[in-house]
Amino acid sequence: MILHPHPRGCVAVLQSAHAFVAFQIAEHWGNRLTPRPAPRPEVLAAVLLHDAGWDGRELPRLDPTGRPVAFDTVPSGEHEAIWASAVERAASVGGYARYLVSYHVSSLAAMDGAGKHDEFLSVQQGLRERLRAELDADPRYHAAFAGGADEVNRAVVRLSDALAVHLARGAEANAVFPGVPRRGGSAPLAVRKAGERTYRLRPWPLVGRRLVLTTEGRLVPAGTFPDDAAARAAWEHAPTVRLSWTLLAPGAQAD
Repeated sequence: MILHPHPRGCVAVLQSAHAFVAFQIAEHWGNRLTPRPAPRPEVLAAVLLHDAGWDGRELPRLDPTGRPVAFDTVPSGEHEAIWASAVERAASVGGYARYLVSYHVSSLAAMDGAGKHDEFLSVQQGLRERLRAELDADPRYHAAFAGGADEVNRAVVRLSDALAVHLARGAEANAVFPGVPRRGGSAPLAVRKAGERTYRLRPWPLVGRRLVLTTEGRLVPAGTFPDDAAARAAWEHAPTVRLSWTLLAPGAQAD
């Protein structure tokens, strides 16, 4: 889960709820200067399922002070099972969605530290090589591999995830994410805070000039918990809170 600041504590956003934010970003991805994902249905499915391995694994955990902790504090040893589960969940949609999720979780594993996940990475690479050989024989996917769309698709999964995490954390600081595919090259994506849950993107990679995103989380009250059982009891009775964010193109009005 990702913890979003709230006046009465924090809103715990489950990983699949965060993935729904990423899905909304990917659904609106592309304009005359930014290539659209293709084949679009499989890319959207991969974005929605890229964190599906977390489903059923997100009971509240506490830090030494008794406060809930976010997903990035989960012990590294648990990550591989979560990543592998996401890849297999994507397989229910199809081979290309599975390929994209495998590529995405492998990038996360590689960033987690040199040598920590070598066996996992080797298994995933072998899986992608087999999938690509199968998919390349299908005209629907051959076009993506031959024409450069595959690189665009992988970037859409990566960037929609990174941007959705940034929003769900309620980040106050500006951020830059590399590698936005553009006509004739690529550019870094600059994200600047422009108001309460409002962010301006440059370059603008989406349809239109403004996009409102939404998801739900559970309101975890301020204070500490004596143990995990108390935190989980509070979680079961926590009220649902709807969060929304506004993304703006350069020059677009905030209101």
